[in-house]
Amino acid sequence: MMDNETKKTEQLIQIYKEDAAMENLQALVHQMKKTVFFVPAMLPDTPEVQEAKRQVKENPGQQIKLPKGTAPMPAILNNQKGDKFFPVYSSPGQIPKEPKFDILMNMPFPVCCSMALDERLDTLGLALNPFTDNLMFRKELLEAIQKNEPLPEGKKQVKLMPQQFQIMMRQKAEFHDFPLRIFKEGAEFIHLLSDEGETVVNEVYKNAHQKQELYPYGENDFSVMALNISDDMLLVRVDAPEVKDLAQLCYRIYITLNPKNDRIRYFTIEQGRKKKELILGGVSAEGTHLDYGEAPVEGAELQRIIDIVKRENEQMS
Repeated sequence: MMDNETKKTEQLIQIYKEDAAMENLQALVHQMKKTVFFVPAMLPDTPEVQEAKRQVKENPGQQIKLPKGTAPMPAILNNQKGDKFFPVYSSPGQIPKEPKFDILMNMPFPVCCSMALDERLDTLGLALNPFTDNLMFRKELLEAIQKNEPLPEGKKQVKLMPQQFQIMMRQKAEFHDFPLRIFKEGAEFIHLLSDEGETVVNEVYKNAHQKQELYPYGENDFSVMALNISDDMLLVRVDAPEVKDLAQLCYRIYITLNPKNDRIRYFTIEQGRKKKELILGGVSAEGTHLDYGEAPVEGAELQRIIDIVKRENEQMS
């Protein structure tokens, strides 16, 4: 589970990516100082370490002490130019499965800064969530953060191309604005969505877009279908615009409402990390992203969602 400080950090990362203004960078840095990050590391290949690895494999979940004097080495990243960066991740889900690493270290941000500035590692700075957000904090910036000095003026850390901006705004609509409005306005909004369909969805996506001139969709890019599954379940299926990029975007969204108790659920069929990988996900009323694993084939999505809702209702009763 993600703690509150990490949640705030990830929210500020997205705000800064959308608008790399100095005040957004300052807010992000202030929050990062209160956050513990994850750093993959490798262990030296010694007989003692091999024995420790064997114990870990044979005793999953148990804490195993490393051999005395063993120093983990952070898994430094190299870009195509050969530049080195110290990678840190806001959550384990940000870390790719490959290449493999031996251990995952927890490091407060000030410690991450010190490691990235250590001349022995020969890095140009720190890379935050390098495989998703890919924010680079070069040494000049890290030194100012470490000394609590004013952050250096200069080029924005991130410059988004129009297509990247459109992806970011669509993610904002699908994983923040749409579920926020559904949970906030409740049954009234879901019934409006059922009645006016594509007009309402297009409005939500368009309002989420911070640069209206770059908004690429229209009502015809969406499809909405409402189904009265039973007396205690109204389901609305929303087909989103075509996903052309390897980015966390939704193919379809399912909203369920129990008219008897106004319980609402928000499910997503979303792009996974790999091409053609589909995930059954969702967003909770608290704004937390949910992951139910690999999505079933399209014809079986509806039944899987009905089963999840029924099971959760049974657990609550």
